[in-house]
Amino acid sequence: MTQSGQPALEARLAAISGAVDAGEVEEAAERMAGYDSALRNYIETTAPHTPVEVLRELLRMQNDLLLQMRDRQAGIGELLRRTQRQATAANAYTSTEDVL
Repeated sequence: MTQSGQPALEARLAAISGAVDAGEVEEAAERMAGYDSALRNYIETTAPHTPVEVLRELLRMQNDLLLQMRDRQAGIGELLRRTQRQATAANAYTSTEDVL
């Protein structure tokens, strides 16, 4: 992979982001593995002249993706907690009706 590898790597990160947004966890994981392999290949192919600015941009994009994944995880966690509270409240209400 040569300098033209940067757009391909950026496209891979964008595809991972899209999979995360769509809730396609398995797809995102598969794409992440492919990205990791492609990134390693890019670095091995371009070293020792790997452009630092390219690596910085890819790192920035990776960090943005991690934040996106954490936000998604937090949203799912909150949804699960809310669902659990609703289920607990419904069970308590049902139990109260049975007593009356």
